[in-house]
Amino acid sequence: MGQGTAQPVDEQVSIRTPRGALLGMLHLPAGEAAGPAVVFCNAFGEERKSSALAMARLARAAAGAGFPSLRFDYYGCGDSEGDFVEATVRSRLDDIVHAAGFLRERTGAEEVCLLGLRLGGTLAARAAEELSDCAGLVLIEPVTDGAAYFGGELRRKLLRQMLTSGRTTASRAAMLRELERDDAVLDVDGFAVRGSTYRELTALGIRAGEVSFAGRVLICQVHFNERPKPELEAACDAYRRAGARVEFCPLVLPPFWSRIEVTLAPELNAAVARWLRKMGTVTIFRVAKRPPSKAYDDENR
Repeated sequence: MGQGTAQPVDEQVSIRTPRGALLGMLHLPAGEAAGPAVVFCNAFGEERKSSALAMARLARAAAGAGFPSLRFDYYGCGDSEGDFVEATVRSRLDDIVHAAGFLRERTGAEEVCLLGLRLGGTLAARAAEELSDCAGLVLIEPVTDGAAYFGGELRRKLLRQMLTSGRTTASRAAMLRELERDDAVLDVDGFAVRGSTYRELTALGIRAGEVSFAGRVLICQVHFNERPKPELEAACDAYRRAGARVEFCPLVLPPFWSRIEVTLAPELNAAVARWLRKMGTVTIFRVAKRPPSKAYDDENR
């Protein structure tokens, strides 16, 4: 299997979808490649921004281990076309499916693995059930309860208002009542979200009886100690009940998606690469390289 030491080849790509073009970065092994190819599913809002460098390094580590990897921005996010407020759960799931199709076609890989961080993990879990050629899931601190996650975002919003102006513009109850209107727009962590989309997001989760993916699953805990979090233990159990082969990987690391300073996660890179190599029978193939359109800079991508 191609685990080479040569640096991966990085290629900026545009993925055409009915809604608009999704911009991304494709990371290809310098030599022989091994299936499955890996689609990265970003976290939400500021967590996506704070984790960008760590995720770029993880994608390059996977490619360096022989697994073609694709990072991309959802519709309305980052460098992709569209407005953030127009993005929905359905549009994000469609984007993941389109990205997987693009990656298979571009690399010749027969199967894909979805890798998601935080809410991206929750979306990857849902998208895996729509992809017949999804061989595995890597979920890094996935959001297992969308209502609890976004409830926390609202509380942080109110706290920031108190700290900056000494008062809140509306109570949490008032914000939730406003979000019952489909056309209502609320600032969530600096990003505009419609009421209808907010309700879709809060309905997401990883719970027993609600997941059916029965492939291989790696759930990574990123925390200050190795003691399993109850919600991640429950997620592991949900997938085992669905028939999946589950591995739980506790990593003693700071939550790099919520840090102001740049935080890398080399232990995560190594754990994911090891798991990918254990994915059983793989297809060895070579990917045709194209000249990069510009120099790659993982500080900005």
